[in-house]
Amino acid sequence: MSPALFSPSKFTPKRARYPPVKAASRNQQFSRENSLLMSDDDYDQKESIAGSDIFGPDDSRVMVPYGGAESGYGDSLYIGEEDEDYEEEEAIAIDEEQLGPEVDSFARYVDLYRQKPGDDGRDCALELIDGFLKDTEEHFLQAQSRTNQYTGDDDDAILEIVAETAFYKMEYETWNLVSRLLPERGVEYTHTLRTVSEYESNEVLRRQLLDESTTFRELNIIRDWLRAIAPYPEIPNEDAEDDEVMGCGHMYTLNALKQYKRDHMDPEEFVSKGPNAQFEYPERGIPSIEDKSQLISTEMDPDGPIRQERGVANGDNYYETTFYKVLWGFIRKGDFAGAAEWCRKCDQAWRAPVVLGGRDAVDWLVDEEVADDEMYDASPEQGPSGNRRRQLWRRACYALAKRNSKRPGELWERAAYGLLAGDIDSAVPACENWHDHVYTQVNALIEAEYENFLRKEGRVSAQVLKLPAPDALETFGSRNIVAKIVDSLSRPNDFRFAASPQNTALRAVQGAIISNRIPKLVNIFAFQLREFRRNPGYEPEKDTNTPVDCTDWKLLRIVTHLIILLQHLGQWPESGPDADAAQEVVAGYIRMLAAAEKYGIIPLYASRLSRDRCVEVMGEVLMHVTEEATREDIIRSFRSYELDTQATLKRTMENAFIQTEVFYKHEELPIQILSEFSIPQQDRRKVQPEDEKLIRTAEWMIHLDEMKEDLIHAGVMMFKRFYLTGRLDAARALAERIPSSYIVSGEEDENDDLPDESQGYASVYIEYEFLIEGLDALDEWNRLLAAGTATKREGGIAALRRGKFKDELQIAYENAESKLGVLVNSWLVQSQHHSDAEQVKHIRNTYVPDITIALHNIHLAAGLNLNKSYYSKCLDLAVLVANPSSGVAETFIATGRMAKYVDELANVSLLCLQAAKGASLEPTLVKPGHESKVSIWNVKPSAAPASR
Repeated sequence: MSPALFSPSKFTPKRARYPPVKAASRNQQFSRENSLLMSDDDYDQKESIAGSDIFGPDDSRVMVPYGGAESGYGDSLYIGEEDEDYEEEEAIAIDEEQLGPEVDSFARYVDLYRQKPGDDGRDCALELIDGFLKDTEEHFLQAQSRTNQYTGDDDDAILEIVAETAFYKMEYETWNLVSRLLPERGVEYTHTLRTVSEYESNEVLRRQLLDESTTFRELNIIRDWLRAIAPYPEIPNEDAEDDEVMGCGHMYTLNALKQYKRDHMDPEEFVSKGPNAQFEYPERGIPSIEDKSQLISTEMDPDGPIRQERGVANGDNYYETTFYKVLWGFIRKGDFAGAAEWCRKCDQAWRAPVVLGGRDAVDWLVDEEVADDEMYDASPEQGPSGNRRRQLWRRACYALAKRNSKRPGELWERAAYGLLAGDIDSAVPACENWHDHVYTQVNALIEAEYENFLRKEGRVSAQVLKLPAPDALETFGSRNIVAKIVDSLSRPNDFRFAASPQNTALRAVQGAIISNRIPKLVNIFAFQLREFRRNPGYEPEKDTNTPVDCTDWKLLRIVTHLIILLQHLGQWPESGPDADAAQEVVAGYIRMLAAAEKYGIIPLYASRLSRDRCVEVMGEVLMHVTEEATREDIIRSFRSYELDTQATLKRTMENAFIQTEVFYKHEELPIQILSEFSIPQQDRRKVQPEDEKLIRTAEWMIHLDEMKEDLIHAGVMMFKRFYLTGRLDAARALAERIPSSYIVSGEEDENDDLPDESQGYASVYIEYEFLIEGLDALDEWNRLLAAGTATKREGGIAALRRGKFKDELQIAYENAESKLGVLVNSWLVQSQHHSDAEQVKHIRNTYVPDITIALHNIHLAAGLNLNKSYYSKCLDLAVLVANPSSGVAETFIATGRMAKYVDELANVSLLCLQAAKGASLEPTLVKPGHESKVSIWNVKPSAAPASR
């Protein structure tokens, strides 16, 4: 799965219901509506939306007209058949394999060593570094083991395993660098400088320079790190002959000399002179056995090939190249003892003192304070050790590195001497990777600064200074030298260091660490994260200014924990642009954890944010939590980390309202809402994802008693949205999952903690909830009535009136009649005086006519199936409708449905009169032409008045 900040949306209806969204790149795989990075500005808020003011084209507040042909009541907002594939969102965006197991282990260390009041931040940081280093080393070794154990032949799998191993190796190296370098920054050394006597070692001065110069100290730390992570040189051992070849030295050249001597020496002279016979080779050299046109050296003392400017026999080319390449590897590794042993093994023991010449002379008796250092092998028994003419030795190495030669291993030989001398130009050709290049330049700077210090102290003779020596300080200057090195190796068009994007990005992290520019790196990440939020089509990997990518989860983890370390060490500002950038990066990491459903560790990192930023970020994240157990865990974590739970949940609810607002347009209200209850329940409109998001978010507030008022207000707002757009199943889900009993107690004296305003809202909530109770009662009545109709069709009226059916129907009637009667008589009447009176009027106009007609039909059906006396209830209902104080007639007039109700009332009046005369009530028994006619009902209702 390619990197993405958040999960793809599964909302894919055949008919678009979402606002247009710009096509996302491969780094952005899901809609912005479901994105945790979504900005509140992503939607136009000036639409006609439930729970909001209604605005016209000129931004003036307007009212939606009611009734008449313009009202559009014939257009229902129900989802049509073509929208049935509208599915719930898929929450998981990033699987655990993308993040790696270190996400949990790093969080464990952060939690274990988080700084608490009174704790020493530095101690916490050191513990954290040790934990991170140990953890990444384990992951590297595990990945390396998987690589070694893999026996398959799947090329893709091999590449993936190798890439994983390379990443973990480089991450381990990065934390190794952090462990060495970051704790040293900001540390003030109080070493007392003293005068060093003539006979004391220069090593004493070197240590004084380490204490005195921050730059020199950091350069040495970086060089030590580069030596530590460098691999040991690969000594060839392809077959049994390799060791023999390397141990025999210039075997082919020596054999050629012997053969030439045998061929050209006078036997008689040899006999006459005996052992004292000397054979003189031509000064120009002798021809090689393999190639007669090539002359080889005739003097095999250490300086012979240099003095004669001749090479060796072709057969020794392998030996020459291998010897110098391995020698360079040992020196690059900083293993000078290993380099000396390699020289002895390869029959060039004379070179061992050369590679060991970089150690300043130490005498145990004089330099006791430094002689016990592990880098020296001095002892009282051994006596003085090291090089008393180190600067002269350095110039000799430089001269060897600069000489011209056509020998096979020349490149590696010159590079080896170049490293010893601190020369960049001669060592660079042998550098194979980015770390080699950094090492070459850092090593050169150390040598230059050390010699410069010795010169100031008068420890380099005038004769030595006359000899040429490399001086890297002339190239880099004395300021920002490490930054210059990193920049010189970080050009976008520099293809010397081809590597995977992740390794390239980790090099950038290492470069930021060694050049002390971590804030710049963090600001780059923060910029990318902000840009990604602003524009989902932004592709960080195409940003040529930097190789880092904010959608690289492992890299984001590393940078986030670097910030935490620096904060513990006191090396990160508490305010200002850098502090803001750090907050942005930590917030990005939290969003990444949320996308992977790592909710358990999110509060830990949220505690690293400022109070306002924590509320902002967690207000986005918590909307995506669906599991009740997870909610409880997060609430406990919020309390444990002392986060502002109440403010966060308020922001979460606000975000849910904002993000879902676009789905609750109500310019055109649906008509005959209750027709939903005439179809089977399984075929009705289901709760939509936006409805679920609102209810799910509101459920958070159930966990906090102090959020009772907020929950009441949010519940009223949701009920309004659902009722204004005909989402009865959503309203039912809200009533079932957050019943009023969760908010207010049935005992009045237990609600005294609620202010008067909130008590008023609570009563409105109960009224909205009561509509669902009434509709459920109506649903039950309709179900029983339908079952009775089926029974009647099969067995007649007698069958219908036998058994328990009539009793059940009577109970259902009484329940529906009582609840719907309350709804018609007083539902939301008092709320028409509130600030949202226009929306309440919308809701009453939408539902009261249908409820009234439904109650009318209940009385009618009860008269037919239970007792004829129930017909009179229809007339009683008509009296209530006609009563001006009830406001019911206004809802019929506003929606243009009074004529239909008058027709229904006329029909039931006929039945009442017929019942009073003893006429049959069964239409099938009335003969044609004998229908009852009552002239009082032969009236035409006047047209509905114009909309207000």
